[in-house]
Parts: sequence; C-alpha cells; structure tokens
Amino acid sequence: MAVKRTAWWRGSFWLLGFGCLWLNVCDDPPLHSGACLRDVTTTGATVATIAAADCSARLRLFGPDGALLQEVAQPSPRRRHALRVEGLRPGTEYRYELHLDGAPFEAGRIRTAPEGDDAAVRFALCGDSGDQPWWVWLQRTPLWHWPARWGLFADSDAVTRVGASIAAYQPDFLLHLGDIVYPKGLHAHYMSGFFRPFAEVLRHAPAYAALGNHDVMDCGGLQALANVGGPVGELTGDARCYSFARGPVRIVVLDANSFGLRDPDLPQHPVFRLLERELAAAAEPWLVLAMHFPIRSASRQRDRPDLLKWVLPLAERWGVGLVVSGHDHCYQRFGRPEAGELVLVVSGGGGKDLYEVRPDRKAAVLRTAFHWCTVERDGTLLKFRSHGLEEPLIDTFEVPLPPPAARALLAREGATRLRRIEALEKR
Repeated sequence: MAVKRTAWWRGSFWLLGFGCLWLNVCDDPPLHSGACLRDVTTTGATVATIAAADCSARLRLFGPDGALLQEVAQPSPRRRHALRVEGLRPGTEYRYELHLDGAPFEAGRIRTAPEGDDAAVRFALCGDSGDQPWWVWLQRTPLWHWPARWGLFADSDAVTRVGASIAAYQPDFLLHLGDIVYPKGLHAHYMSGFFRPFAEVLRHAPAYAALGNHDVMDCGGLQALANVGGPVGELTGDARCYSFARGPVRIVVLDANSFGLRDPDLPQHPVFRLLERELAAAAEPWLVLAMHFPIRSASRQRDRPDLLKWVLPLAERWGVGLVVSGHDHCYQRFGRPEAGELVLVVSGGGGKDLYEVRPDRKAAVLRTAFHWCTVERDGTLLKFRSHGLEEPLIDTFEVPLPPPAARALLAREGATRLRRIEALEKR
C-alpha cells in the first residue's frame, strides 16, 4: 500500500512539473529585426534596425561605382538604431553595409526616389498580412520559449510566400494597407508577423503603412509607428496620416480608425479635412488614396455609408485615380477605368484567414485568394496587377490620367497639376 502511495505521489509531481512547462511564466523573446529602409526621399534615406541587445551601430554607404561615400555611426549602446544618410542623388541606386558592435550585420541597396514626371515608378501593396503561427501563443512557456527565441520555428506559410513574392519583384517601396500584425499589434508579434516574412523586402525598399483596426488595439498603434515608421504628417506629428510622392505619383495615406460608420459630421473630422487639403494641394498627375477600411465591399464588411457619402465624391472631384484598402481578407475591384470611373481596390489577402465574397453587380472582379498587387507607371498609364499565390494573375487594369470632369476643377484650382498632366500627354 505504501509503495502504491509513493508511486502515486511521484507520478503526481511529474505531472505537475510537466504542466508547469506549459505556463506563461517567461517574457516574450526580445523583438529584433534585420536592416530596414525607412523614409527614402530624393536625397536621403534611413537604415533602421532593432537589435536583440544593446549595441553600437555603424552604416557605410557606397556609390554606384563602389566607392565609399559616407559613414554614419551611433556609438552609444542601444537596441533601436536609425542611421540617416543625406546628400544623395535622385533616382540613383546605392549599396550599404550595416555593422553592429563593429561586426558586419547586413547589407542592402538604397534606390532614392526619382524626380520629374518622366520617372519610372513601381511599387507593391498588400494588406492584412500579419497572421501568426501556432507556436507564438506558446513562446512564453518554458517548454517553447528558447526554441522560439532561437528562431527554430517556421512563420505563417501564406505570409512568408507573400513576402518572398514581393521581394522577388524588387519594388521601389511597399505600401501596406493595415493590420500589419494580428491580433492586437503587439511588439511581441512583429518578428513572426512582419520582420521575418518581409525581411528581404525591407532590406532594399521602405515600407509605408495605413494603420488597421488591429494595429491600434493596444496603445493606439504606437507599436506600428515605432516598428514601421513613415513620414511625419502635420496633423498628428507622426506617421498616422501623411502623403509622399514618387515622380508623377502622390500617395495619400489616412488613418481612418476614428471614422464612425454613420458619422454625420465626417466633413468636420480632422482626418477628412486633411484629406481635402492634400488633394487640393497635390501637383502630381496621379493621386492614389490608401486607407485600411474599404469604401465598397462585397464581403463581410459591406459598404461604408459614411465613406460612400463623403470620401468617394471628394476623391472623384479631385481626380484620384485609385483608392486601395484592406480589411476584408480577399481581392475586390470596383470601377471601370476605361470608362473614366474611379477604381476602388480591396486587397486584404496578405496572409490572414480568407473571407468569402458575395455577388455584387457593382464589382468588376471578386476573388477569395491570398495575393499581393503591383503598380507600374507606363507612359500616360498606371498598370495595376493583382498576383495570387495559387493563381498567377487575378486581375489587371490600367489607370489613365484624370478625366475631363476633374480637369475642369483643376483649371480653376489646380493649375500646376493640370499643366503637368497636359505636358505628360504631349510627350
């Protein structure tokens, strides 16, 4: 009897000890990243990284001929580094080397933004890519913490494939349409949800993001702003709302998380007022509007009445050629550019679980598929393509220069932009 009791207690202690290995008692593995390009302009660029531990950093920049041009250092030990180089030439490719604590860490290329309306432009976009693999939910347990910390587990397959496809395309920049990291945009999930799947993209091209609803669930999106960054906008003093130009194309990025579903006062909203000013002041021939929430949708989210009433007419009035958004995990296109209509694209198939689509007479293309998209300037057109992981080409169309209705307004209030449009057509 005593022997049975001893065996029972021994088995209970072993069971209890094994159960403790599954408790969330460890810290999350320290967030770290490879080299990431940020804020690339016509004359400058920033190379950023997050180290696993405090260290010094040095950036070496090489010109097109291979000669060393600049060295920038951050000697004080820290985990987050952002090294800026200036005095570069527009539309030129440079090579860089990043050293941490004096040892080579990573190398990449910088392609500065071009100047002029003759410039070639090519960029990639995707949304809702921040899916997490199963092991992330166990990385704080003693049993799984160190394998996760050493990077022994694979990341989400779909997100990894999307990141690899975009890297192979070699875009000038990546435009992310929000929900960068699920489920709540936490620092602890950026390594598996963003930095590793998109590592090869980020080493050679900057990422610009529109904040999604999951990105702002914790601390109002401060993690996304710290980890992705972007140009500083005048409205909030950070990268929540901003615009930037690449040659003849201007992209306006909005944080629409504060818009109400049926907001009667939307025209007075600071973000809406900012959009009005940006569209009125833009001088580039093509305008692209990016935000997380779609204006029209034939999937779960359905149409947004406030955006249909206020944002869509404003975009049409100022001759916006393309509105891109995410939120619904599928691909959708509304509008016929050949008929002079504004094109609305929903691109939320970056890797998270897919949504079904429903028939919609206003939709030109609907597809439930993991995908990513590209935009390339070709003469007086922007060529848009949607690339599926299983279906090579989901959709393709061309965005022309603004139609006559928008040009009538530009003749009165946007003379500079109209002159650039007409000059493009004469070439």
